[in-house]
Amino acid sequence: MARTKKYDGITHYLRNNGGSQVTLTFTQYDELLFPSSGLPKTAREDLDWWANDYRHPEKGAYGWLNASYEVVHVNLPKEYVVFNRLVKSNWLFKSEGK
Repeated sequence: MARTKKYDGITHYLRNNGGSQVTLTFTQYDELLFPSSGLPKTAREDLDWWANDYRHPEKGAYGWLNASYEVVHVNLPKEYVVFNRLVKSNWLFKSEGK
């Protein structure tokens, strides 16, 4: 059985919602990931927590990046975040001359 990681809840949610854009309030995010403790304080106060960056596993980025989403907008005062599905470009996979 695979080990559950801290941010697997957001990965699972985003993979299964089917939308190209997802907006979640911080309360909804709490319910998905942190029902007992809530979002980390830094997520509510610091935009850097929401950076699309795998290099900081203590932050949530790999949760949404693993689901092929990226954060496109965060509103700290109104407490919501907007994710867009990452678009893979077909031109990267075309062979030259074929």
